[in-house]
Amino acid sequence: MLEYNLKDKCHINTNWDTDTFVGIRCDNGNFSINFPLGYHLSDDDKSIRKDILLLISTIASTVSRKESYMVLRNKTFDAVGIPIQAYLFIISDYLSRGYYREQDVLYEVSKRGKINWNRTIKTQKPVVQGNGAYYLDFVTKKSSVKENELITQIHEFCVYESFQKMGWLFTASLPAKPRIKYNRKLFRGVILDKLRHTFNDKNKALFRNMLAIIDEEYDPKAPLSFRYGTNRFEYVWEALIDRVYGIEGKAAFFPKTTWLVGGTSYNNASLEPDSIMLWNGNVYVLDAKYYKFGATKRMTDLPESTSINKQITYGEYIASAEVFKKQFGEKFKIYNAFLMPFDANSPIWKGSNDVIRIGESISNWKSNEETYQRIQGIVVDVKHLMRITVHRDESEIMQLAACIESAFEKE
Repeated sequence: MLEYNLKDKCHINTNWDTDTFVGIRCDNGNFSINFPLGYHLSDDDKSIRKDILLLISTIASTVSRKESYMVLRNKTFDAVGIPIQAYLFIISDYLSRGYYREQDVLYEVSKRGKINWNRTIKTQKPVVQGNGAYYLDFVTKKSSVKENELITQIHEFCVYESFQKMGWLFTASLPAKPRIKYNRKLFRGVILDKLRHTFNDKNKALFRNMLAIIDEEYDPKAPLSFRYGTNRFEYVWEALIDRVYGIEGKAAFFPKTTWLVGGTSYNNASLEPDSIMLWNGNVYVLDAKYYKFGATKRMTDLPESTSINKQITYGEYIASAEVFKKQFGEKFKIYNAFLMPFDANSPIWKGSNDVIRIGESISNWKSNEETYQRIQGIVVDVKHLMRITVHRDESEIMQLAACIESAFEKE
């Protein structure tokens, strides 16, 4: 591998035209790391490596891979992936433990070593003196490392593959080439057998990740090309918002409609808000918008009328349903907000908090007297949100609620 400036390989998406892929891409051995709109990239290689690992873990934790597509909330969108978590595990395990090698347990008659008393008593004749018996020779345990064991050679193959794909995150050099040629059927059989007979958790994890690599398509003559990521990061953004702020069981807040025709009924698909947040007995309807306003500050990059009207509908439904009055009381409030990405450290936002209010949207067909009729525009720092791993983080919920409610404090 050649030396390179890692930052030169990184790119922040504009989300214009075809510049939408978020993740890691390698074309004929030339790789690039593509971060989402609004991400603040670090300056030094050590911190950039942490940024890349954060990107990988975010994609891995918010989308599920199914064949060559990712399916999220009944929406199918293109995503291409390699078993990147397996590569990273194999590399990390190799750097800490080296190649996996099994040991033969042998026994020999010796005066030194760990004594196996059961074998010693059964096979060695003691010397009897007076009322005692003494052993002059013992059966001791001796371990022999199996250097050429098949599982070791398969591990060598997996390590080399892992470094070819993701080793640039750790080093500019490759380990030695494997001694064994790829044989999927043989490799799978050996690894599955080891999994069945292994009780060590670390080794189990190693074998599972080796299996993920073996199951990946392999062509030694093909140029090194792969992708790990998605062209539809807006769904990742929705998942992040819902994970940090949203409640479980939000379906109860979905407005529903029904057709009644000729004595029969047909239930339409529900309107589904991205997230429902609860705080201090109030309800917050959150719509995650992966829009460009945070990068441009252009009013044309804000949510459109259809999205605004939909949010008002959510608010009206919650306000009018008796079930919510019983649940939250007669005086509970409903707030609406769009959550958009931004870089709090960019020149146009420098010095901003991680979550700020940029304004609000209203309609001309409502009085705009109700809190939910005024949809608050909120921008959230992308890196900050990606770093939060706690589901339903109370401090973040409190901060967002205060930011939304700040629009109504002087009234």
